[in-house]
Amino acid sequence: MEPPVHIRPSSNKMAPVYKVAVIQLYCKPMQIERNFNKAAEFVRAAATQGAQLAVLPEYHLLNWVPQDPKFKEACGQWEVYLNKYCELAKECNINIVPGTIVELHDAGTENERLLNVAYFITNTGDIAGKYVKKNLWGPIERNHLSSSTRDPHPVIDTPLGKVGLLICWDLAFPEAWRELIANGAKIIIVPTF
Repeated sequence: MEPPVHIRPSSNKMAPVYKVAVIQLYCKPMQIERNFNKAAEFVRAAATQGAQLAVLPEYHLLNWVPQDPKFKEACGQWEVYLNKYCELAKECNINIVPGTIVELHDAGTENERLLNVAYFITNTGDIAGKYVKKNLWGPIERNHLSSSTRDPHPVIDTPLGKVGLLICWDLAFPEAWRELIANGAKIIIVPTF
């Protein structure tokens, strides 16, 4: 005689379902205002179609052209565009992960550095949290960007629940996923180029 099979009753609780707009656009190198306007157009369209979250690609504002002599100067405008995304999120009542924004810090000093940063902006226009890319892609990025190295992977409280952020090549490292899940992330968003 076979032992009885015990079936655990279902809690009838389904995970929440969110409508997400994963936006892919061709970003023209060094045309930050044009690229932002195109991205904003897609975000507005997503919001009118009921999306609760819009996710843009890595490097979507400038493309990745660090060899351009004006690239660093353009990266110095990061706060202007971060604020524009905050205003857009509030205007459209949509959460936004604006891909990544390359930030120039300590310009003109020996501590000058570029960071590749992903933000989670709530539908009220507030910044819920951010993540700086940790695993840089070969010399293409390592020669130009600073890594978040040993910083922990933050789990961010958002209107959609607990969210983790990774950026592109970070997805190849299982430790990041483990850390985010162990810390309660229910959604992990990975903008890529």
